[in-house]
Amino acid sequence: MLQRRPIAQAIALLFSGFAAMPVSAQQSDNINNSVNNNGTNNAAQRVEVTGSRIKRVDAETASAVQVITKEEIIRSGAVSLTDVLRTIPAGNAGGYNTEGPPTQAFGAAGISLRGLGVGSTLVLVNGRRTAPYGFGTASFVDTNSIPVDAIERIETLLDGASAIYGADAIAGVINIILRKDYQGKEVYGSLGTSGYRDAKSRSAGISWGQGNMVKDGYNWMINYGHHEQDPVLANARPRTKDADFRRFNMADSRSSFYRNVYQTGGYYGGAFIAPLAGCTPVNDTATPALNGRCVLDNTKNVNVVSASTNDAVYATANLALGADWQLFSDASFSRVKYAANTYSYGTSAYAAYTYDLVDVKGEFGNAPGSPIAYLVLPVGHPQNPLKDKPAAVRYNFDDIQNRIQSANDNSRLTLGARGNLGEWDTEIGVMVAKAKGAIRYRGYIQDAVLTGEVLDKNGYVNKNFVLGNAAANDAGLMARLYPAMRNVSDTSTTLIDVKASRELWQLPGGRVGVSVGGEFRQEKFSSVPDDLFSSGAIQLFSITGSVGQRHVAAAYGEIVAPVLKELELNAAARVDRYNDFGAATTPKFGIKWKVLPQWALRSTFAHGFRAPTLPEMNSGTIAGYMKVQDPKFCPTLSTDNPQCDRYVQYEIGQNPNLKAEKSKSFTFGTVIEPTPGWSLALDYYAIQRRDEVSQISAKYLLEHESAYPNLVIRHAGTNVIDKLLLLTSNLAQTEVRGIDMDARGEIGMGEYGKLRLNANLNKVLSYKSAENSSVEKVDYAGYYTTPKNRARFGLGWEQGNVNLGFNWNYVAGYSLKATPESNCTYQEKNPSYCQVKPWLTTDAYLTYRYNKDLNLSLTVQNLVNKEAPFDASMIAYLQGFNAAFHNQLGRFVQISAKYSF
Repeated sequence: MLQRRPIAQAIALLFSGFAAMPVSAQQSDNINNSVNNNGTNNAAQRVEVTGSRIKRVDAETASAVQVITKEEIIRSGAVSLTDVLRTIPAGNAGGYNTEGPPTQAFGAAGISLRGLGVGSTLVLVNGRRTAPYGFGTASFVDTNSIPVDAIERIETLLDGASAIYGADAIAGVINIILRKDYQGKEVYGSLGTSGYRDAKSRSAGISWGQGNMVKDGYNWMINYGHHEQDPVLANARPRTKDADFRRFNMADSRSSFYRNVYQTGGYYGGAFIAPLAGCTPVNDTATPALNGRCVLDNTKNVNVVSASTNDAVYATANLALGADWQLFSDASFSRVKYAANTYSYGTSAYAAYTYDLVDVKGEFGNAPGSPIAYLVLPVGHPQNPLKDKPAAVRYNFDDIQNRIQSANDNSRLTLGARGNLGEWDTEIGVMVAKAKGAIRYRGYIQDAVLTGEVLDKNGYVNKNFVLGNAAANDAGLMARLYPAMRNVSDTSTTLIDVKASRELWQLPGGRVGVSVGGEFRQEKFSSVPDDLFSSGAIQLFSITGSVGQRHVAAAYGEIVAPVLKELELNAAARVDRYNDFGAATTPKFGIKWKVLPQWALRSTFAHGFRAPTLPEMNSGTIAGYMKVQDPKFCPTLSTDNPQCDRYVQYEIGQNPNLKAEKSKSFTFGTVIEPTPGWSLALDYYAIQRRDEVSQISAKYLLEHESAYPNLVIRHAGTNVIDKLLLLTSNLAQTEVRGIDMDARGEIGMGEYGKLRLNANLNKVLSYKSAENSSVEKVDYAGYYTTPKNRARFGLGWEQGNVNLGFNWNYVAGYSLKATPESNCTYQEKNPSYCQVKPWLTTDAYLTYRYNKDLNLSLTVQNLVNKEAPFDASMIAYLQGFNAAFHNQLGRFVQISAKYSF
């Protein structure tokens, strides 16, 4: 008689079970209800792990999941969720940061796993979606809006998960698990300051919880937290103490376009005469072009750390109903405010980019109507030192400081019930989340007021308008010239979902687990810019809005089959239907094989998708200015060539015919647990993404202008760039390969306590991308903003009431070149600047439990006060570092106390 091998028997039983489900279910009932002689259930507690809807005893699945606990968050000294996520090594290029040059997403932050962008990293709260941030075209959750004080743990799924969670989970999932079941009262607070005695921070909060679900049948808790952060200006750090960057063998970025009077003539004006009264000229004989002049140095106007405040309330309540059912709920509200100064624009900008300043009649050696980079003071103007002819003023429009302020309100309410329907572990929930934002701008010039009220019909400054003294001018005129503008956003996600899981028939390795579920959600997005921005009245900074909504319906299923004790198979599939672009079906398969009790292999294969966002499908044209190096006129960088560092106008347009991005991902890894308390996980990953929604980068467009001649608009006479059209389309594709490592262990030392060690590493093997399918992919790994290696290592010691440790954060260096073929603009004069150096920082912490009620802690970030690696390309923005991976906060010391009662 032919005998079946165990694995064949298991597979046969798995499939035969579908035909005999009632019998197998009954068998499952008997096993489920087995008790020991004391009447206690033998079954271990089952939990739901991020990446699966099936509750299980063994939390180690076929997918890699990394966990950051509340204790680790406290020891890090992080004051926001964004601070925590910045240290995840799997995060790479494409994220949003609150520091660095202000963007349209100012005040918001988002993580980009695998460097695939914030839109391909799904952020969940307690396993459910929340409302996205309301500005920009990327749909992402503002991680500043989630209260860090309320977090129990963070689970990071480093695997494609669209088959479980739907759109956006191409690179992975960040699941923020908030606190529950807390009992007691506690107050806490902290004070922090940098080693430069600035960037002071203050935090305070309170938590109160009551009730035990097992004993009392209920539990509730509420938490409130407040945080303040003082700003830091660029000139408060040694690297950017002033804008004279000749000390780095770079150009002097101080400018004479401030308040200086010259003879009229030509484009820039003629001979220098004198500064305007009221400003202090510099004494710099080594710089004849600036000596004796009033100098604009924007390092005193630009932030490297923004001012911020964060207030957040979180509450949760659970009530047992009997018969294994309970009601659950949670609610949160946060208000996050950011403020930063930024640079103003001079007369050179209003000549080159808006053509507001022109030689109207051709009086100054130019053709009539030609732009001029100065204001013209007529004869008789009180600030004109010349008695018989007009004078030219190189001027900076900073009568009112250019400032940007954001305020984002986020609210979220979840209600639901969970319990058993027969053998099904069931949950149904309703979630409503809203995100409302406002960004205020002040300091931009309204062009029509400049040309129609400040200047007369001949292009001269009106004699009653005083330069450099805002208080001397009509208040109404100054309010019109420097209008206060406000962009507003309002997004919401309303969701109803139901899910159920159970165990079915018995296989040699255990019982089959299944899960099914469905979801319906409504997404609304509204981003409305100020009328002055959308109408083009502010030519240097125009924005268009986006308004749209859609419905999404989804159904999914999952099965986990332990075909042998050592072998587990799982599969999942999900169908999402959008009412605006169509449907997407995404499967996923996984396998886990315990070769030995201490050694397991695991692998997954998944399809994924990212739906085009509502802004991508509904927004108008976004216009602005960016600095570019025009390779036609500047093949090699030269500080004397204005075409090497020139602002040009760009437009980004939406496309209502966009389709979803699609992906395939594969992982293969091993988990080794040689002894209890020690583990090592190594996982290889590969992700292919196609039909990417993106804009062609300006650098790539200019380097390949012949392939896109209609997207580079040049002046008919001079052939210099007038405008770049960076349109949205489904053209690009990316392939990413890499390795993750997660190692943890403890060493017991008896009466001397114990040591904790952990190491987390991400190595990017390749990051290949192409602008479209007809272009060969280029490997960007190790090139600009795509470091090959990121790591975090920890060593801690705990004995009794004392907890002491260190964490090391490492970001590898990377080339300043965008691709292997592109040129480094600093190669000739400063070749060392072509490489951004690695950065290794050390954090330290010390906690002491004074008694059962009082905990004290000291954390020091960047213990040895290391400066961020020098990034020459960011000198133009007066930063000198890349805020995506580095910061110029310096050593930051924080003391904290928590009292429980």
